[in-house]
Amino acid sequence: MSNTSFELDLLNFQGEALELDFEVPGRSAPWLLANVEAALKIDEDEPFRAELDAQLVDTTVHLGGYIEGTFYYKCGRCLEWREINLDESVEFVLMSRPSWDESYKGKDEIVLDESDMNVSYYDDEIIDLRPLLREAVLLELPDFPACPDSLSDACDTAYERLVGDEVLDENEANSMDLRWSKLKEIDLEEDDDS
Repeated sequence: MSNTSFELDLLNFQGEALELDFEVPGRSAPWLLANVEAALKIDEDEPFRAELDAQLVDTTVHLGGYIEGTFYYKCGRCLEWREINLDESVEFVLMSRPSWDESYKGKDEIVLDESDMNVSYYDDEIIDLRPLLREAVLLELPDFPACPDSLSDACDTAYERLVGDEVLDENEANSMDLRWSKLKEIDLEEDDDS
């Protein structure tokens, strides 16, 4: 089954496992990085792809497969954009809402093991897989992006050019801390009418 909707229709299950193949160009997947810091972006021309095998056991859906796509991050040191290619395996377990409530809700203390970390729930016959795929992507992208060791010389050069000691000294001499530079753009002139 190949589509671009990133949905799983539970009515399609007839006791057989389903093979789900989703693929869209990066420009059609803004939901992957919605409300995320501007230091991450997806390659708009390259495809984002998810291949998943889905199995329904009673009311629990087991999904396993992989995601792949090309993303860019801004190095936190040199401020240059760097490419990262994701090709990661994923695994999800989706329980029906009543089953999930019975297992997890209303208990004072729940002891979770590693298998519980990928468990979520669904409410309807059509499951939107985008939130799960988004979470999987965000968990694989770097928290504090930095250039790989193979680009350390390029990172050092860009750092010196953009943020290095000379630039910092110059900004300090001009009484400008880079973290507060946007404040210089604020117009503080008051009207004479007040």
